Amino acid sequence: MPRILLIDPDRRALAVLQAALRAADFHDVAAATSGSFALTMLERNRPDLIVSRAGVPDIDGYELCAIVRKDPSMTGVRFLLLASPGDASDAMLEDKPDQTLAGDLPIPTIVSEVTSLLRGSAAPAAIPSPPPAPSAAPPDATHGLRGSLGVMDLPDITQAIALGNKTGQLVVTVPSALGVIVFDRGRVVHAEFFGLIGEIAFATLLVATQGEAQGNFVFNPLEAGAATTTKTIHRDLKQLLLSVAAELDEGRADAAVAPLS
Repeated sequence: MPRILLIDPDRRALAVLQAALRAADFHDVAAATSGSFALTMLERNRPDLIVSRAGVPDIDGYELCAIVRKDPSMTGVRFLLLASPGDASDAMLEDKPDQTLAGDLPIPTIVSEVTSLLRGSAAPAAIPSPPPAPSAAPPDATHGLRGSLGVMDLPDITQAIALGNKTGQLVVTVPSALGVIVFDRGRVVHAEFFGLIGEIAFATLLVATQGEAQGNFVFNPLEAGAATTTKTIHRDLKQLLLSVAAELDEGRADAAVAPLS
């Protein structure tokens, strides 16, 4: 199982990428919010890949890459640098990262590059997936994605699950109610929230969780094909998210939460 170390001073961005990687079957993913803490972690556990933002305040990504490259014990460790506009260029660096991604890139692009780098290293060519949890297992008996809506919002969570082609139930709890979104091999196929079902339930749940820091979520994996016998959602996730975003922009989504009052 490949070991990954993420370094980003933005805790929310760090949590989103960590969750997306775990949803893509990378389960040994450590995280650090500073370069100095990352160096401490490197002394204890040698990773297969380091993914670092260039703009880390104490020890930036360029300097950290140089430190890793000069350490004989880190030979073979891959380094992915995430640079933002305005960050210094690595073109003149002697100790370059294996890959640099520049700009505000979507999470799937970063996950894809991580997969590519690990498959090109000493890591196994095929990254094994853990055996699926039984459908009757309680949430805390699975290795599913879980956390607080104050750290990761619902659109990011659904996209992370879709990216990993997961099958299972995403249970979302907010102060007013509990909602369920069902995935079948990465596709949203069913949703229930506050007596609603299908696309309206999905849209209403997204609106209800917007800016909601008190809620939480847990994804319970199921075997492929066992998610649900009733398919109430037929559009893909991108279309669903774009539709809700458009309604929010036009102010129509307020009506969707009327059943909550």
